[in-house]
Amino acid sequence: MKCSKCGFNNPEEAIFCEKCDWKLGETYIPEMKVNRTMLSAVALVIGIVAIIPIVIKDMYIVSTVVGALGLVIGGYSFNAPRLLKMDNRQIPMALSAIGLILSAVAFIYSIAFLV
Repeated sequence: MKCSKCGFNNPEEAIFCEKCDWKLGETYIPEMKVNRTMLSAVALVIGIVAIIPIVIKDMYIVSTVVGALGLVIGGYSFNAPRLLKMDNRQIPMALSAIGLILSAVAFIYSIAFLV
């Protein structure tokens, strides 16, 4: 039986792959890797975009929606490097923190004017 993970040809009576120990008969789906540094930069950009509508045109609804999105993405991207024990995690965490702060300010400021 051919292993779906590594492609090794195992005997028909085998339950696990002799090369990689994958359970034979189960489909292997490779995991997608997300670039956490890129996600931190996205959190920063969203934070900046959330502030711009308040400063330029007083578009509080846009700023509320983008600020809420920035809070979610910023919170996730801030904790991801720490939880994954990444090397050089200070830069991604700093970018995420700045984006998170900008998103929070935009969200709170725009909610205050909508109410």
